[in-house]
Amino acid sequence: MGTPEWAIPSLKAVIECGIEVRAVFTQPDRRVKRTRELVPSPVKQFALEQNLAVYSPENAGSEDTMNLVSSMSPKMILVCAYGQILTQQFLDIPHIGCFNLHFSFLPSLRGASPVQAAIASGLKTTGVSLQKIVLRLDSGPLAVCSGEVEILHDDNTPTLGSRLSEVSGNLILQNLQNILEGNFTLTEQNETKATYCCIIKKEDGHVNWEKETAQEIERKIRAFTPWPGVFSFYKKKSKSNFKQRLSFTKAATVKGNFDCGKIYPNMVIGAHTDGLKIMSLKPEGKKEMDAESFLRGNAEILWSLLE
Repeated sequence: MGTPEWAIPSLKAVIECGIEVRAVFTQPDRRVKRTRELVPSPVKQFALEQNLAVYSPENAGSEDTMNLVSSMSPKMILVCAYGQILTQQFLDIPHIGCFNLHFSFLPSLRGASPVQAAIASGLKTTGVSLQKIVLRLDSGPLAVCSGEVEILHDDNTPTLGSRLSEVSGNLILQNLQNILEGNFTLTEQNETKATYCCIIKKEDGHVNWEKETAQEIERKIRAFTPWPGVFSFYKKKSKSNFKQRLSFTKAATVKGNFDCGKIYPNMVIGAHTDGLKIMSLKPEGKKEMDAESFLRGNAEILWSLLE
């Protein structure tokens, strides 16, 4: 069970293990914003290329879906970024149980955004956990964990998530047969060390220059790529009541004392601590550009305050 590209390596690993895949479950086809055409998920596209049976129920907990899954008599159900919460009745269907690939070392970073949270928090390493699913969020016992994966200084969510997805595939390749044969031990998580990450909302990308440090904002830019992005607003002097959105796509920190939110030469913006030198950005309604090009056409923005 999975939906985005990050789930493909683990499905590929199951196939490479020579284990029968009775079915693949993924989210229903979604409409693309611009064309409004229905587009299948990456996992569905890959599964169909492998001639696997694919199902895309709106609700995995519906009676019809659970009857369908029960009729397949699965020994184990593997989940990676599926996108729906499974009921206890569903979890009870497979003989061994339902197991989830989570992109952190549980019990750290339980929740929906462990990759983004690892980058935004400034962690140096992360990894992948395979846990038996229980009803409480990401708190099931651990079957196996990967080795440490270094978080690079320029990693963003797509690059780190892609590496972790490959690690998850290797984890399945090396351990799935033993799990199916019962040659594994479940280890309960240490609840005293549990940390959580939330579902990211669009407004989370709005910078608070007075409260966030330059280091925190720079990490958030990488963590919130491609969505929701990190942004602020500025007023055009010719239209004082009109605010334009400015999204930042690449930045570096600059040591020094700066006024919070003020734009200095070379597109350095003051933060709670130090400054943030913007390397590239995307003005509202325009394509991404380097900061130097933006300043050439918007010199009046210098010394103004971002909101």
